[in-house]
Amino acid sequence: MYKLFISLRYLRRKKITFFAVAGVAVGVMTLIVVLSVMSGFDKELRSKIRGTLAHITVMKRGIYGFDNYEEVINRIKSFEHVEACAPYIEGPALLNVRGAKEFAYFKGVDPVAETKVGDFENYIKQFGNEPRDLLMVHGEKKTPSAFVGVELLRISPGDPETDPESFVRNGEKVVLVAIKGWDRINVKPFIIAGKFKSGMYDVDKNYIYIPLKVAQELVGTKDSVTAISVKLDDYRNAPLVRDRLQRDLGIGFYVQTWEDARETFLKAVALERRVMAFILFFIIIVAGFNILAILTMIVYEKSKDIGILKALGATTNGIMSIFLLNGLLIGLFGAAVGTGLGLAFISRINWIERIVYKYSGWRPFPPEVYYFDEIPADVDFKSIIIIISVSIACGVLFSIYPASKAARLNPVETLRYE
Repeated sequence: MYKLFISLRYLRRKKITFFAVAGVAVGVMTLIVVLSVMSGFDKELRSKIRGTLAHITVMKRGIYGFDNYEEVINRIKSFEHVEACAPYIEGPALLNVRGAKEFAYFKGVDPVAETKVGDFENYIKQFGNEPRDLLMVHGEKKTPSAFVGVELLRISPGDPETDPESFVRNGEKVVLVAIKGWDRINVKPFIIAGKFKSGMYDVDKNYIYIPLKVAQELVGTKDSVTAISVKLDDYRNAPLVRDRLQRDLGIGFYVQTWEDARETFLKAVALERRVMAFILFFIIIVAGFNILAILTMIVYEKSKDIGILKALGATTNGIMSIFLLNGLLIGLFGAAVGTGLGLAFISRINWIERIVYKYSGWRPFPPEVYYFDEIPADVDFKSIIIIISVSIACGVLFSIYPASKAARLNPVETLRYE
């Protein structure tokens, strides 16, 4: 019992120990905040990527080489866990918007089927459109409709919901130029029936949705598509269904999940998160050296007290325990304070970002760069437990040297001149 009493006494009497606690607290808070934001980004990015891709995509060699797709759809629907299928045709094109030429990708879809395999309906509903609006024709020439990504229609800075004048309006004509066959081009006008916003900048900047039949006529393949999108009842069954489909359809087909399609990007995000955690971990290491220096100084200052304790019968292990307890308590208090501050910061991070922007004009996370309306944060309590455990362990490990130094002091030498 005396060990804990003396340990707390040393910590209370030395104000410098509060700097050691603060060092651990700052390290823990920084790790919690950064890892929570990185986890939020990873989760939000996965959600947005998943919205633009189906659970599973079945493709065939060649851009427009899928000529028996209706038969394949019937085969796919017979598999367990498959809920819906939707064919689509996709390819590169040039888009003329108000005289401005833009490189883009057209995606020909059956809008009703597409809503069953992805988030297509959510992308257009925010602008007051319904999937069937894509099938409307306009005027005597029966010009087909198109849904165009908001960034392709942008003409000035602004938000599509609050600044509609910053975008090309519905009802205007755009012209799509695509390759027909292998040696010709096809030029076809469309009327903008609506916009879409997926939340992924590269999709909203590069894609235009058009009806499937019109897209097939555009490229000169009336009965072919690029791929088939497949939705499952539970994405956790995706690897199993993917492998079964691949075996059943054969080597002429290529079956992949949305994670397979974006594997490189997802690995890069995961690697960035791990590297960030590794780098920030050194803040706690620095705090550990701070603990070592402070406790070593306390040992030298309290050498007389240590000599008296040994003369009164305190054991070597008892003296060592006092300073190990110091390190444990510093790590414990620092981790507790850092965790509280980190969770409080995360809960108010968007409020803080708005305050910084209001008074400085600087946005730490500009939406036009990261394409998030708010800073995403996802608190992972498993990670927090690991951070706390490592912080406390560092406090104990870095107190071993000063503790052993104190335990080796000779009471005769320390009291000789007292």
